[in-house]
Amino acid sequence: MRLLLVSFFYEHDHGGAEMVAREAAALLRRCAGWEVEVLCLAGGPDRGEPGMHRITPPRWCSQNAQTLKRTVLFLPNRMLDSSLFRAAQNAGVRPENYDAIFCPDMNAIVLAHALAEAADKPLFTWCQEVVPKRMDATATRATLAPLINMWLRGRDAPWKKALAASVRVAGVSDFITDRCRAFAGDGNDDEKFTTLYQPVEDYFLQPPSRPIAADGPAKVLFYGRLSAEKGIDLLLAAWRKLQPDATLSILGMDGPLRPEVERATGDEIHLLQHVAHVDVPKLISQHDLVVCPSRVEESLCRTALEARLLERVIVASQSGAIPEVVSDYPLAHSATIRTDDATATENLTNALEAALAQRRSLTDAERETEKSLREKFLPETFVHQFRRLTEI
Repeated sequence: MRLLLVSFFYEHDHGGAEMVAREAAALLRRCAGWEVEVLCLAGGPDRGEPGMHRITPPRWCSQNAQTLKRTVLFLPNRMLDSSLFRAAQNAGVRPENYDAIFCPDMNAIVLAHALAEAADKPLFTWCQEVVPKRMDATATRATLAPLINMWLRGRDAPWKKALAASVRVAGVSDFITDRCRAFAGDGNDDEKFTTLYQPVEDYFLQPPSRPIAADGPAKVLFYGRLSAEKGIDLLLAAWRKLQPDATLSILGMDGPLRPEVERATGDEIHLLQHVAHVDVPKLISQHDLVVCPSRVEESLCRTALEARLLERVIVASQSGAIPEVVSDYPLAHSATIRTDDATATENLTNALEAALAQRRSLTDAERETEKSLREKFLPETFVHQFRRLTEI
């Protein structure tokens, strides 16, 4: 099988979806023996992968990396679509030379569909975000959210067309699969829609380096973007209210609330330096609790998943696929977050208090039960299910 993987920010470090796309490509090359070439936007660090095709976006939207990213995410348009299609052709990409087009990036699905249609090749789509795409004004605190959402509604038609043209559509969670099915209007087509969980890197599948400390001051970790949608402000408010006998470590990617976090740091609250992803399991294992107070609908929530794989106590909201990720996990504590801030803070405070009081390690029987969850995210499971996905 020769695949063309289409993902705009494949080489960038913008977020988790890019990392998942790279892991998927590596597994298909290594374990399935397939030839996987990649079409992406230029500008990311060259990672030395084979078969890379980099296209340069138009000058008007590429003044800097953030301008480009915001244009692609929030202001996609037909002019950009046409420009990127021509750039792909100019870069020597010939879709007729591949057996199929694979798109794990919903921002690139219009381009992927155009390439597949031009060469009459099957399109396989792997959706990693909520559809239809909208900006949550309450969660993001973005004053332009209503205007941006008006613009995004104009993209519903080409997205639906691309999903309808896809031979198979997989979601990264049952929550996303159901949303894709409903959005595309193919509610009765169970053959076309399926769930394909993200393959987890080997270093997350090793035993945790440290058990949970049931006594003494607890160690709590927040790991994510420093923004209102990820709920870091709610966590700081709950921490001030509870004043627990614990320390809070914040491994924060850049975000608009970074100044607020920096002001809150002190003896009990620490802002950590960035670490390589391969070192994240060790960092998580050094803590007893991981808190994921997201306000937005999460497509999967890798932070909660990674914390569960490393057998940590989890305090999380009930947004999107998070309940799916922590379902039946005995060390999970849920908080209703998608309410007004006062109520959300109170709910998070109560959940955090309960988690601190009840912290413990998994029993041997519980650890044995967890194996079924881990199997869903094994690399070999991904390769096997992807093979089945492409059997047409």
